[in-house]
Amino acid sequence: MTITYRSGRGAGVPKTTQVFRSNGTWTRPSGCTTIRVQLCGGGGGGAGHSESGGAGGYSEETLDVTGIGSAGVSIGGGGGRVGYYGLAGNGGTTSFGSYLSATGGYGANRNSQHQGGEGGVGSGGGVNFYGGMGAGHSDIPGSAGLNFGSPSIFGGQHGRRH
Repeated sequence: MTITYRSGRGAGVPKTTQVFRSNGTWTRPSGCTTIRVQLCGGGGGGAGHSESGGAGGYSEETLDVTGIGSAGVSIGGGGGRVGYYGLAGNGGTTSFGSYLSATGGYGANRNSQHQGGEGGVGSGGGVNFYGGMGAGHSDIPGSAGLNFGSPSIFGGQHGRRH
């Protein structure tokens, strides 16, 4: 997500918000001098018996864009889910040009068998967080089905091993 700000009087007050849900190019609006960029990597995929993927990392930075005309935006997708014992797909990396990025979380069973995936990590920002670790194997009723990746660091679950 990109938030542009007013310059001069009222500086620091959000003027517009631009959200990217797919790859694209951010172009500096006329008169814009500063933006705040917030991004999160894709979550790792899950496997059967509640083995979930790790959350994507998070990065945030306020950038002076007076010398930046545009920047490529890459949005990392979530990892694919698999059945029990499988290696779930890793989440993709989200980035704003070469300025900041956040890697995706690992898929379930990628770091150790029956373990939830480890989280991704943000880099390049003034604020960088690791994503939460996914939950490991569980035999609670109804847990034998496929599972999805963990939420981001703002709502993830605690990691767990078998």
